[in-house]
Amino acid sequence: MGSIPPPSIGDLHVSVEDLDAAATYVERLRQYIDDTLKYEMERIKERMKGDSNNAQTVPNGTPFGAYEDARMQWRALETSTVNMEAHLTTLSQKLTALKEGTEEIAKAFRDTEARNGANGKEIERLLESAAPPPTASGAPTYPYTA
Repeated sequence: MGSIPPPSIGDLHVSVEDLDAAATYVERLRQYIDDTLKYEMERIKERMKGDSNNAQTVPNGTPFGAYEDARMQWRALETSTVNMEAHLTTLSQKLTALKEGTEEIAKAFRDTEARNGANGKEIERLLESAAPPPTASGAPTYPYTA
């Protein structure tokens, strides 16, 4: 089996603003899942309970009926509903982790840019304050002024 070559990062450019926008978008997706989809799942479960004022008159009856096929379909629906809730919870958790990771990457680049800027200013300051190199006669050279 062949090895996977490392990615080419020769022209890598990171936009911190785009990373911030991506984190905001992921947070909106997570909120949609938590606020809308999970709410709708709760409504579905309430509707699945049926009319509590009119209890089933048939033992082991379901809203689909009391026949074995109806009970099997009802159990399949209940299982499907539980699975969907679990998937929504997992998706919400993964979106939260994605948002936090994206924010950490943006912060790391923001911090690196700040350090690079500070280092650049420090180097510039040192270069400006340095004496010109000495000439062969031992006296420093200064820019020619006429």
